[in-house]
This record gives sequence, C-alpha cells and structure tokens, in this order.
Amino acid sequence: MARPARAGSMPAAEPAKETRCTGMVEVRVREPQEASAALADAVRMVEEAANRYGTGIMVTEVGEGSYVVRAHPAVPHGLVRQQGKGAAP
Repeated sequence: MARPARAGSMPAAEPAKETRCTGMVEVRVREPQEASAALADAVRMVEEAANRYGTGIMVTEVGEGSYVVRAHPAVPHGLVRQQGKGAAP
C-alpha cells in the first residue's frame, strides 16, 4: 500500500526533459570546400523549428566563410533560400 505524501511535500519525480529546437545556427568554415557539408548539417538542425512554426529556412552569407542559417517567415514552408554573395551549397 502506497503512503500518501506528507502535507507540504511533493512526491519525487523525474526532472522534466525539455526539448528545444534551434531556430538559428551560425556556421563558420575555414576552407570553402567545408561549407556545403557544414551548411547541410545546420539546415537539419534548424528544420525542426521551421516545421514547428511553418516557415522555410534562410541561409545568409555574412562574411567569408561565415553564414547564418535560420527559420525565416519570408521563406515558404519546406523551402531553403540562400542570400549573400556566393552562398553555397
């Protein structure tokens, strides 16, 4: 027979497991040939947030070898758009 919790106490419970989806990832690469794989990984990381909010994904080149990948409301859901000079992949 289980004993009731005493007044003012809570029964022990597992810690809440919070899952967060990343809505933005910064990518920096040293070699241009690394960009395609790094950006593909970043798009996969942002995909959950984009699906959750019904947006697409924007890949923006912000400098040489530096990109921002984020869920963006200006991009239709299910699409990946690139902007900036020479945005790869």
